[in-house]
Amino acid sequence: MLVIISDLHLTDGTSGELIDEKAFRIFRNRISDMAYDASWRSGTGYYQPLEQLDILLLGDIIDMIRSEQWNAQPEINMPWTSERSDAFFSQISAIVDGVLENNKKSFGILKDIAKAGIKIPLSMRTLTEDEKISRNIGSEASPEKATVKVNIYYMVGNHDWFLYIDDPRMNAIRNHIIDSLGLANERDKRFPYFPNENKDLEQSQTDHQVYALHGDIFDETNYQPPTRDHSSVGDVVVLKLLNEIPKQIRQQLADFPADKIGTITDIDIFVQELREIDNLRPYSLAPLWISSVIQKYGLDIQLVNDSIRDALRQLIHDFTTNPLVSKQHLTVIEMEMTSILLKGHITIETLAVLIQRFSLSKDNMESYRQYARTLTTKGPGMDKTFYVMGHTHYPEVVPMSSCTRNGQVVGQIYMNTGTWRPLHKTGIYDNSFISLNTMTIAGFYKDNERMGHSFEYWTGSLDL
Repeated sequence: MLVIISDLHLTDGTSGELIDEKAFRIFRNRISDMAYDASWRSGTGYYQPLEQLDILLLGDIIDMIRSEQWNAQPEINMPWTSERSDAFFSQISAIVDGVLENNKKSFGILKDIAKAGIKIPLSMRTLTEDEKISRNIGSEASPEKATVKVNIYYMVGNHDWFLYIDDPRMNAIRNHIIDSLGLANERDKRFPYFPNENKDLEQSQTDHQVYALHGDIFDETNYQPPTRDHSSVGDVVVLKLLNEIPKQIRQQLADFPADKIGTITDIDIFVQELREIDNLRPYSLAPLWISSVIQKYGLDIQLVNDSIRDALRQLIHDFTTNPLVSKQHLTVIEMEMTSILLKGHITIETLAVLIQRFSLSKDNMESYRQYARTLTTKGPGMDKTFYVMGHTHYPEVVPMSSCTRNGQVVGQIYMNTGTWRPLHKTGIYDNSFISLNTMTIAGFYKDNERMGHSFEYWTGSLDL
């Protein structure tokens, strides 16, 4: 049995809302039920306890980009630096320590799953017909429990790509994560980005007819060849725009007259709401989100528009002059157009409409089914049944095609594991925001597990 989740984006608490340990308790209960179901075998429907369960964390679990600790760093220590000094690795270590501490309860549940395993009945007794009628159940669990061994593997994505850096100075950081989460990853080695970079993980995927990778390799903004151990334009977007906007607005508010501050009584809470920009899909909704927060607190709209416009103009200038962004000519042109718009007498609401109308953002909620199709036709994934990716935060199950394998017709299915992040999305009839907590789990079975069923997929939403 193999379970895959991704895109938890757990941070050090300096940016945006976080999922808490309740989600991990739900996860533990869910995989316990799945392990029990997997123990019912096909054929005569007999019960045999599952021996092993593998969990794959498919990237962007520990978010090392979405931290405001980067804000105070000199350019030489930023993710895109070409000179990785000891100070660079110390900064990564500090952020990781912050994430682990800020999510100690959640990671503690994961570690306990790996350490203690999953408990399920050792045996099940089929009841007699009279017992079935009187008790309204078909079987009875033994009081003795079997322990299902759990291995947890971690593959990297675009917000935790630092774990792929092949430098001995990263080993202590990686080993700290292994110990804190109870991982089965190899010590003193970089975490895998491709399945074949860890033989046990590759074997688990092969046994379950799965080919899984984070998916950012298909995103030119968040992956820049030739390898995953370097920064990308997406990092610059987060650090130079998304992280900086709340900071700049906070500084602007400090100069507001008392009669223009609206109903704000705690600037920290106000700024925390602004930090939710990173949970928007697409990011081009950022101006609209800012506008909704402004209206909620009754700030003087003209004063705010002028202040934010000035702040954004400087931020966009800093963004477009970044050495990584300069290689992305189309991105530079789009951002400079936005900068021009900001110089005019234009409101934040109008800016939002213009960005959406001219498609100045390429990060819409999109399906990766076309890229999954690529994996079915070439490379190490071409002979698999399931193609699993994360990255988009867009959960989906897409039947792709059927093929004949060993004389049997089998289907090929693409799945995206979505996110566990809160999501803020606009209504289809107006510009209001609806906020949801989301959670997605994909499970895969081999041989005769779960009565011969090969997969299950769960995704759900909860009101914030």
